[in-house]
Amino acid sequence: MKLSTRFMPHTVTVRPYAGQSSTGAVFGDPFTLQCMAQGKRRLVRAGDGSETLSSLTLYAEHGKAALVPAGSEVDWNGDTTTVLDSTDHDDGGLGAPQHTEVVCE
Repeated sequence: MKLSTRFMPHTVTVRPYAGQSSTGAVFGDPFTLQCMAQGKRRLVRAGDGSETLSSLTLYAEHGKAALVPAGSEVDWNGDTTTVLDSTDHDDGGLGAPQHTEVVCE
């Protein structure tokens, strides 16, 4: 089941991480992402296995995880944060809403 847009009232700007250069991080072209933004502190495990504190979680349409890789930057409410991990959640055919979860610092 597709996540309804009525559950995604927020819009954030994403600068997708594209790699490293001799001068630092390289980012792709910015794009907007419609989502539900939850500004809540919680302990999470990053993609590299380390535990860290997250202050923002985004819930977006299923299939967006590849567009928002770890290291990307997200602008929301005047602040910029870094993506720790993004995952597509599939319902396995059970009829539950499928979505992408993006965990930020």
